[in-house]
Amino acid sequence: MRARGFKPLVAGGVACILFLLAGCGSSGSETVAETVPRLTKAQLGEKLGDICQEHTDRQVIAIEKFDKEHGWPYGTAHEKASGAQLEKELTVVILPIVRDNIHDLKSKVVPPRGQEARLEDFYESLEYGIAASEEDPSWILGKTAEEPFSRARELAWKLGTAYCGQA
Repeated sequence: MRARGFKPLVAGGVACILFLLAGCGSSGSETVAETVPRLTKAQLGEKLGDICQEHTDRQVIAIEKFDKEHGWPYGTAHEKASGAQLEKELTVVILPIVRDNIHDLKSKVVPPRGQEARLEDFYESLEYGIAASEEDPSWILGKTAEEPFSRARELAWKLGTAYCGQA
């Protein structure tokens, strides 16, 4: 009698586990819009600003740590860093954080209706800035006519925040 009572219990337990597992993770068809609430225009600017500021703060700490590890000027002496050092910081420290920022924004921000295209343009502008920086990081020295994140900064303003859009 005991064995017969055990089988349904095991079968029920397995069914519960499979049910729970099926509900976990992403089905592939699930979008951010289904899991994150749509923001108002004011909330969009605030949310973008908050997420970008977190990454900016992380970037400041990461640059100082990187510079210290390499024996380069940091803190108030950072302005004495060489062009090669600044370019290396950009490509090794800053750009990966900008990539993380894009990922976090895409996973945590659902814009108000009518702002989707502008937000997508913003993401594309950040991605352009990354690609252009990888190709030629010398813009960080201020010697080129075009700074690759300028369009992203312009779009950030239009989206309601001054804290996004730059490396």
